[in-house]
Amino acid sequence: MKNHFLLLLTLLITFTGVAQEFQGKAYYMSKTTIDPNFGKNMPPDRKKRIMDRMKSSMEKNYELTFNSTVSLFYEQEKLNISGGNSRFNFMSFMSPIQGVLHKEYGTKTFTNRVELFGKFFLIKDSLPESKWMLTGESKTIGKYTAYKATTTREEFQEVFQFGRQSENQESRKPKMKTVNITAWFTPQIPVSTGPHKHGGLPGLILEVNTDKTTILCTKVVMNPKDKIKIKEPKKGTEVALDEYEQIRKDKIAEMREMFQRNRSRGGDGPRPR
Repeated sequence: MKNHFLLLLTLLITFTGVAQEFQGKAYYMSKTTIDPNFGKNMPPDRKKRIMDRMKSSMEKNYELTFNSTVSLFYEQEKLNISGGNSRFNFMSFMSPIQGVLHKEYGTKTFTNRVELFGKFFLIKDSLPESKWMLTGESKTIGKYTAYKATTTREEFQEVFQFGRQSENQESRKPKMKTVNITAWFTPQIPVSTGPHKHGGLPGLILEVNTDKTTILCTKVVMNPKDKIKIKEPKKGTEVALDEYEQIRKDKIAEMREMFQRNRSRGGDGPRPR
């Protein structure tokens, strides 16, 4: 414990000493695994078709632009070359990483601009508090020395069921689960941010493992020749996080009902309005 405290003190001193006005851009790739129980009540051929359509949503690329006070995290645009129907995008819909996320380190607040079936929302709220524990472990990621930190977080356990739905409404109530989070950060880049809403460490987070998702930094560009303008997202209905989550849950319930109706007609999935 004493060694971990000394490590933290050293990192904080380093972080404070080198923090200055600068800019940078970090590139990340993410990969998500599917719950093995997914589609257990589904015919094998139907499950395979749905899994094939979901594959592109399980591997994504992101960019994080940052300076000493704010950052902006967003998914890289990519063309749909699969030829599939874009209406089927359950993984993206259920993913907690959506839209454009603007974070302010000092106030520990965020603005997240997301689209929900053609309507834009501006989610404004406080960043989650994380009680990080340093393990004393380190490794090299690219040209940076990264240190390991862990924490846990309570989250709602959401499962979109494609099989038969239980008539017991009690079984549909959201349940909480404890999620273990492991992050690797480098004080060589003194910004208290990282991918998505992760942050609060004395250095840029280069890798984070949360539940079934791993996000890994593949490249960092410091002080690029072209100046970066980090603007807070605008335009959208302003809501708090809990308000948006209720809206999203209502839409999930609507999708579930549409799926059941469509399934009875022999279709593969819902057709959102």
